[in-house]
Amino acid sequence: MPNFLVATTTATLVASTAYTALELRPPAGVAAKIVKWWVDFNSATSTDKPVLVQAGKFSAAVTTATAANPTPLSFIGSDTTASTAASVLTTAEGAGTASGQVESHYVLPQGGMYVAWETDDTALWVAPGTFYRIRLTPGSALTTTTANVGAVWIE
Repeated sequence: MPNFLVATTTATLVASTAYTALELRPPAGVAAKIVKWWVDFNSATSTDKPVLVQAGKFSAAVTTATAANPTPLSFIGSDTTASTAASVLTTAEGAGTASGQVESHYVLPQGGMYVAWETDDTALWVAPGTFYRIRLTPGSALTTTTANVGAVWIE
């Protein structure tokens, strides 16, 4: 089973505004198993409020994002092309609500980092034709702050 990675650095986040930083969309007939995802921030302002980080399945695609080219990871000795479409850097949050249980964490923007490295028993399977997002919602106060966001999955 091939492994893929996509990562990005976001635009400057806006206080109290939801922002999908990364979205994966497996096509019909292909499921994606999320084995790792991460987010970290670069604020240097002590008064910035925590950022709500949500990772999970959503009911619709974001239509205002930029397509991203997943990088194949050669853990098994051969490169291939991802079937799962990836997009990053939305310009408007768009449609779709959380579908089922979404993993949520409050992360401090002052160098805060969250990394999830999943085991076979805890990895989230994203069904064909559905949507997986990493969405960021900053608190009520946030200065010039960006985030690094990424995910690794198996098809």
